[in-house]
Amino acid sequence: MSNLVLDDLSVELFYEILSYLSCYHILRAFHSINNYLNDILINYDQYILDLSSSDISKNEMDLICSFLRPEQIIGLKFGKTNFDLVDRFLSSFSNQQSFTRLRSLWIDHTIIVDELFMSRLSSMINYNNLISIRFDRIHISKHDTLSKYSFDSLSHLVTSSSNDFQQLSKEIPSHLTCLHMYFNSPNDMDQFIRPNMYQLKSLGVGIQVNLNDINQFMLFFNDYQWSQLIQFNLNFNVEINMEFDMLKEILSTMYRLKYLTLILNQPLTVDNNILNGMQWKSFLSTSFIFLKIFNFKFSIQQASEQNIRSLLNTFKSQWWLEEKRWFVEYDTYQNVLITVPYFASKIFNNYHSYSLHLIQNPKIFYSNINELNIDLIKYNDFEQMLMFHSVFQPNFNHVTRLSLNGYLTTHVYDIIQNNIDLSMIKHFKFSSTINTTETLIELINNMINLSSIHIQYLHSLNLFSQLSSPNLSIRHLVLFDYEPTTRKQLFYHICRIFPRLTHLTTDYHSRRKLCYLLNELIHLEQLTLRLSKDQYAPNYGWIKQHSRLQMNTFEMKVFNIAYREKKFILWINTNNNIDLSHHDQYHTLKKCSIQ
Repeated sequence: MSNLVLDDLSVELFYEILSYLSCYHILRAFHSINNYLNDILINYDQYILDLSSSDISKNEMDLICSFLRPEQIIGLKFGKTNFDLVDRFLSSFSNQQSFTRLRSLWIDHTIIVDELFMSRLSSMINYNNLISIRFDRIHISKHDTLSKYSFDSLSHLVTSSSNDFQQLSKEIPSHLTCLHMYFNSPNDMDQFIRPNMYQLKSLGVGIQVNLNDINQFMLFFNDYQWSQLIQFNLNFNVEINMEFDMLKEILSTMYRLKYLTLILNQPLTVDNNILNGMQWKSFLSTSFIFLKIFNFKFSIQQASEQNIRSLLNTFKSQWWLEEKRWFVEYDTYQNVLITVPYFASKIFNNYHSYSLHLIQNPKIFYSNINELNIDLIKYNDFEQMLMFHSVFQPNFNHVTRLSLNGYLTTHVYDIIQNNIDLSMIKHFKFSSTINTTETLIELINNMINLSSIHIQYLHSLNLFSQLSSPNLSIRHLVLFDYEPTTRKQLFYHICRIFPRLTHLTTDYHSRRKLCYLLNELIHLEQLTLRLSKDQYAPNYGWIKQHSRLQMNTFEMKVFNIAYREKKFILWINTNNNIDLSHHDQYHTLKKCSIQ
């Protein structure tokens, strides 16, 4: 192992750097460079591990299971993945109360938090030690005989249901400084807020209130006393006609607020004073002198363009635009009045209708878009939109994902090049049955930071055979809808042009073609092959015997998606062996228990 300039950095400085990185990014960047860095990784005890990401390779997962000690991990995020990373991880750390220093646990919506899952975690995690919990999806069956758990140290709680969380917990946590929750009733809300109101700094309330409960809801808020609250989010579904005075009543005692977000889902009439910017200026400028950020999303009943313009004009004062720099738009597609860029869409599809003439802040609108999907059949609509706000070029200067469907003419390419910063594009998708290869090559060559391509193109062989130089930056390739008779030549050019591919998705043809791809693409970490109904994937032993994978560990699965589509996935550790030599006597490697 070599000596590097990094060796001159102190351990403390490295720890500061590592605190900004996720666990698998740390291991990917610094593991096995030299003994000094390995020693730092061995002794670092602030790892935050996200197991919901589809980007974790088998190399990294095997390293996580074998390299890390459970007491080094302070934060976990769980989510469902193709190869059940959470189950694999928990099986590798199945010792009693393994995660003694864990402080943060996030389980996203892809995993159901139920009695079985909580019971399994309780054998490894002391819930009393957790400071932060986020459960996006709790489901407790009426038939479960639930063992309730204590969360005595909890200060941050985010969850989707107050009722379900109460079935998990022995008592309401009483040391919360951050509480964001969907409450099933005003009474539930009060049970969580009242014991915590004096120390709460951040509160998010999602609730649906009917006519019978609105008075009780308002009484609770009138009675609360906030001494620390600086952030308040309200996502409100209410059956009555909401008025501005009701919002004032809810907010009136939150005089320390710095951050306020309001979502009203019941459509308001255009004459409702909640939609009046002058009303908000009068209230906020006198009652909330510390307020830095105000975001809202107000649903509106169908209204004329003239009425919408009148509403928008009330948010154009010097106080809104210059002093506060809060900008308001009308979203035609959702029929809502919103602040931008917070609630502005990040995806643009030209098959949606946009009232471009109502856009008040075109520069914010365009710069907020990071994904652009253009149906070239409806290209005229897209070109008209670009011409409507042609003062800024490129209009789309933060797009990282670009998708084109249809005939890519040189005229279309010129317009795209002038209005999109192509150097920002990292992911490109193209689908067409029409031969536009020369223009497509020019477009791809101008995307200098491209790392992922999705091609559904009948003339793919023509495209790839004309690319002369290898592209080392492309790591992900999805390839469908090519001419089947060209497959042999096409695969040859893929291996020639994209030698650093780590992820490839295409159709399965034969065992011979499978072995060819595996043997030529030596950096491949995941190979996904779409199977027809009558096709069967080769078994593990055959692949091990007839391909380079006899030197690598790998796993394979066949997924039958809703009985409509089958896909075969190979997950490959591209390292022949994990180097164990750097570990000292205080650190013993474990092998991942599920291979």
